[in-house]
Amino acid sequence: MKRGTSSRNGIGAVPLILALVVVLAGALLLYRNWQQEREVTKAEPATTASPSGSRTAPPFSLKDTNGNIYSSSQLAGKPAVINFFATWCPPCREEIPGFVEVYNRHRSKGFELVGISLDTDTRENLPGFLMNNKIGYRILFGDLATARAYGGVSALPTTFFVGKDGEIKNVHVGYIDKETFDKEVMKLL
Repeated sequence: MKRGTSSRNGIGAVPLILALVVVLAGALLLYRNWQQEREVTKAEPATTASPSGSRTAPPFSLKDTNGNIYSSSQLAGKPAVINFFATWCPPCREEIPGFVEVYNRHRSKGFELVGISLDTDTRENLPGFLMNNKIGYRILFGDLATARAYGGVSALPTTFFVGKDGEIKNVHVGYIDKETFDKEVMKLL
């Protein structure tokens, strides 16, 4: 046996070092991608993407935190925002105080805001999260079928601005600041 090429347990030093290098390189790449995504989201909060052509908001029926079924048909004729989020998502948590303020300012004008939680492992934390953040707008438990119906929501948060006619007027992917959110809501009113 050559000296320095294997450990006492029989694992070669070279394969062990190579495995460690691969793991560290993978972790570094994941961290860099996460940082870049976070910087883009923060640096461009007002970037919005309009849906290609006008399309009707897909229907849904989902449970709220009390187990009651809420149907999107209850939004008919009202300006509405549908926000896909998760409690573990930092940009989602950051935009919620602005959502609460804008919702409270415009709800007397018929404005509806619906949060659709895509939490899976953290669903039991949602009621406490709502209380801690003083969320007074409707929060529903989302599912894969609803996310797919809205174009396969692939990033969180994703916010849909829906006119009184039920048509999606704008889609915003990523963090949205309070001022931009308020301007988009004003367009719906």
